[in-house]
Amino acid sequence: MKRSILSLIYLIQGMRKAGIDVDQKLQSIGLRVDALDPSSIIHPSLEHDVLKVVGDGIEPLKGLFVGQHYALAGYGPLLMLLVTSPTVRHALNEGIRFQQLTHLTGELSLEFKQHQIALCYTPKNLTDELSVLMAQSEISGTFKFIGDLYKMMGLPAPELNIELPFQYPDNAADLKQYHDYYGTHVEFDAPRAAFWFDQAVLNVKIPSADSITFAIYEKKCIAELERLNEDEDVPSLLQRVHDYLELQSGLMPSMAETAQALNVPERTLRHQLQQLGTSYKQIREEIIKDKALRMIEYKQYSIEMIAELLGYSEPAAFNHAFKRWFGQSPRQYFK
Repeated sequence: MKRSILSLIYLIQGMRKAGIDVDQKLQSIGLRVDALDPSSIIHPSLEHDVLKVVGDGIEPLKGLFVGQHYALAGYGPLLMLLVTSPTVRHALNEGIRFQQLTHLTGELSLEFKQHQIALCYTPKNLTDELSVLMAQSEISGTFKFIGDLYKMMGLPAPELNIELPFQYPDNAADLKQYHDYYGTHVEFDAPRAAFWFDQAVLNVKIPSADSITFAIYEKKCIAELERLNEDEDVPSLLQRVHDYLELQSGLMPSMAETAQALNVPERTLRHQLQQLGTSYKQIREEIIKDKALRMIEYKQYSIEMIAELLGYSEPAAFNHAFKRWFGQSPRQYFK
């Protein structure tokens, strides 16, 4: 299934705030994080292509700091569903149920032992530096999410014992970084990350619980899952190019930048698109046409603003293109 682009946006923003220079890497494939469209969705294979560029050469432990900059706001309807749940037990179960709406690439689950329960996170894999960087970021972000969520619900944060799926640090400086963030109740070399707390916490009532609001956001979460599940197949080259160009508003990546992001030689990309009866220019123009119509029908943007958002240097150029596409000017279409 596809994922929200917000996962990638928050990772990149977290890298920025952690002092990692990612903008130059993004520019090499024609992307600007500030221009990424938050409403876009992305296939995991395309997301991985972008992550390989962004994460290249970054020390995995940096993920510990990246995750500290993840924000609650990006969780949208899921966040509202959790904070309007009747109890912590319900909130945890809903988080597991709708985990595909989170920023995580791994899997969430619950474990029980004696009088304790753990929210667990199993990374997709830990076979290379990029996957460890992602796991560090997402586990760190999950820890922050737990604390922020409790604050938002008006509850004191529970005491946690933490297990991490990383090797015990081989120097005191790295160990200190873990302890400074997670506290000293941390164990390493676990099969997955686990945040253990007393089972009594499950029955704590959430002050912001609201059954009507909960039902509204449950429907929104279900609808969003359906949107992400619309196309589960491995995308064709044509779909990958289309999805990549859909990621951001404004000036789109060039064909060379797109080829680099998709890890395909530019000449091969051009030839394969020709074999499919299309071209990079045609795909790009179709996307701009669709976006132009959506913005005009939304009726919240001026013609000048739409032209700017679509990457035109001046409104006259956009007007000319629009008339060529639809036989009338944007203002005539407005009416």
